[in-house]
Amino acid sequence: MDAVFTIIGVVGSIMCILMYFMLERGLAKGSDIWYYAINGIGALLILIGCMANFDGGDLGAITQELCWAMISGMGIFRLIRARQKERKEGF
Repeated sequence: MDAVFTIIGVVGSIMCILMYFMLERGLAKGSDIWYYAINGIGALLILIGCMANFDGGDLGAITQELCWAMISGMGIFRLIRARQKERKEGF
């Protein structure tokens, strides 16, 4: 079962790194909802991987990924609100 959680954490890391790479290469925009969604999901997967075998050394990673997931959630919320506002003003 530990291997499953390790794989989940690695997949989350790959998702976050891939999105950062795509942002740097101009293949993704920081204003796209899917950028925030994939980063947030990746952060949550890393958290799952860390929590499976928690020890004190994981506290820094857990704190970082909690913040990463919350910031991604705030970005998604902001983009949804902006789109709703645009639709209301468009009519």
